[in-house]
Amino acid sequence: MSAILPPDGTIGLIGPSHAWKADRYAAGRRWLEDQGYRTVEVGLGPPHRYYAATDAVRADGLAEALRRPDVHAAWAIRGGSGVTRFLAGLSLDDLPPKPILGFSDLTPLLDAWARRGGVAVHAPVVHSLVNTDADSLAHLAALLRGERIDPMVGRSLVDGSATGPLVGGNLAMIAASCGTPYALDARGCILVLEDIGEHPYRLERALAQLRDCGGLDGVIGVALGTFSDCGPPESATWSLDDIWREWFADRGVPVAMDLPIGHGAANRAFVVRRPATLTDGVLDLDVEATAARST
Repeated sequence: MSAILPPDGTIGLIGPSHAWKADRYAAGRRWLEDQGYRTVEVGLGPPHRYYAATDAVRADGLAEALRRPDVHAAWAIRGGSGVTRFLAGLSLDDLPPKPILGFSDLTPLLDAWARRGGVAVHAPVVHSLVNTDADSLAHLAALLRGERIDPMVGRSLVDGSATGPLVGGNLAMIAASCGTPYALDARGCILVLEDIGEHPYRLERALAQLRDCGGLDGVIGVALGTFSDCGPPESATWSLDDIWREWFADRGVPVAMDLPIGHGAANRAFVVRRPATLTDGVLDLDVEATAARST
């Protein structure tokens, strides 16, 4: 199988979103270089408020990383917020379809990139690699090398099996994209959702927005990751499971919960809009198909 990244490839480190902490960035960069990759900073500028740089600098950095012939992939240093400020002004069709890696704030960019034929890897940002667990790092390294990886094991809410492309990512970002040119179209796909720091009522607000704009239409499976710091108060007599059951149990598709995808230490990478199979709470990536389309 072919690799998503060549074993000695060069990764362009970009800052499309929030500013970062120097120690976490340095630790993540060391991990990438320990895997045999070369790293180079591309288009980084002085911070602008809480962003890594101004909109123009962040957009230009992403485009430069993809255009440079010596760079094989663009990897976001941090998520947070900021991508949607410049996404509409970025001409994705004019950029080489090299891999873009990241998650969270990059969710709309990754889907837009995948729909245009680019390789979009929902993966820890460089800033979070230091807090990512060993199993997820091994999974990530194997995925980039095009090697076989173990399935992701969660809990089944609705049994059954579905095979199709994986789409989605951060629920708040998907909801925020409703009504824009980057609204998620998940028809015929397995929908992945995760989030952090949202009260349960805000999760339900986002789900309602997604439903009402057609974002749940035609979904063939639902893969719920982790929802860090999103739980109910200790006094509650209900849980997030009850929310998922109300929203997804009657859709007639398999639904998994607690898959290791999200903002916690367990954050397994996947390639957006590439095949996977969801069966009774287990998500299995088709790495061979993923690697074949990445060359």
